Amino acid sequence: MDTDNKGIEIKENLDLQFKKVEEKDKEQLMSLINTVLSGLEDPSHFIPYEQWEFDSMFDEENYAPLYGAYHGEKLVGMAQLYVSQDMLSDFKKDYGLEQYTVCELGGNLVLPEYRGHGITTKLQSIELDLAKELGFDYIISMAHPDNIASWKTLEKVGLEYVKETTLSNGFLRRLYMKKLV
Repeated sequence: MDTDNKGIEIKENLDLQFKKVEEKDKEQLMSLINTVLSGLEDPSHFIPYEQWEFDSMFDEENYAPLYGAYHGEKLVGMAQLYVSQDMLSDFKKDYGLEQYTVCELGGNLVLPEYRGHGITTKLQSIELDLAKELGFDYIISMAHPDNIASWKTLEKVGLEYVKETTLSNGFLRRLYMKKLV
């Protein structure tokens, strides 16, 4: 087992690179999303993307910086940091955080044959560092209660369980949060 420079364990030496996903990789990104979402045992584990989200995928200033895990030139995993304060306004209001900046860790997808290698943990650590760098006050994330691997990864990168809730779109989620400053 290897560790990267932050001590995150990467099982087996896959020679992975972690970097921003560029627009030139859009076809690979769409393929990754389609492959993972179409193969989910329980589709409620991932809230489906809406068309405007696909259209905004590379608008990191107003939507979500997007990082990927690459095995050679192949995009094998992704994570997003949702930064739009408008998108998070309901959450901020519900938790009395209107005066704070809040971002959301999400969009975590890894191709099935690459799971279990610490890729999601590494991508989330990168996004968490980015949230701190960008000066956000809080970071949140959500996982389906039955998606144990997802919520254990959130706990591994330091987010704390807040509560289980049903979102306005009807999806049941475990909510996690961490104060960054």
